[in-house]
Amino acid sequence: VGTVSTDPSSNAAALVLTSSDLDALPDDPDDLQSELTAMAGPAAGPNGAQIFVDGFSGGQMPPKSTIREIRINSNPFASEFDRPGFGRIQILTRPGTDSYHADAFVTYGNRVLDSRNPYVTGAMPDYNNRQISGNLSGPLGKKFSWFLDLSKRNFDSANLINAQILDSNFNKVAYNTTYAVPSESWSVNPRLDYAINNNNTLVLRYART
Repeated sequence: VGTVSTDPSSNAAALVLTSSDLDALPDDPDDLQSELTAMAGPAAGPNGAQIFVDGFSGGQMPPKSTIREIRINSNPFASEFDRPGFGRIQILTRPGTDSYHADAFVTYGNRVLDSRNPYVTGAMPDYNNRQISGNLSGPLGKKFSWFLDLSKRNFDSANLINAQILDSNFNKVAYNTTYAVPSESWSVNPRLDYAINNNNTLVLRYART
């Protein structure tokens, strides 16, 4: 998937994902991060793969609908990074556009659509995965453009307890149950682009999660 280019000075291969390549990736941010990490392979440091969003590390994985391009292991020995780029994932988000544009995405899943855990003997707790995200972009004068992304996610998973406990007579008895683990997240990501000239653009980007 994507375009692969090999640096003749090393054995590293760079993978660039754009347009239709991104459509084949998972929509869920956690699944997307796991798949990109697997594609990046072993990292040079002890903390696993490095993920950069618009040039900054430690950021939140953006919704897939806002991603313009993903580069994996591109230029491993670039001096701008603090360690070799094996296991490096660079995510570039979309800039503003010259015309107004809007996009929306909704996903839903529950336990009816999910496979059952074979180790659960009793009733399964309710499972839900609800995600909604959207983005807006447009011009703001001759040299300015803006981009706004909003997303919200409710994810209720189920954990299993499969153990042995003691009854009133201190005999070992099997104990099997599940409990729900709810989680909720949201993010707001505005971006402002200013075209200084044909070759340089100033980008202001803010993320709130």
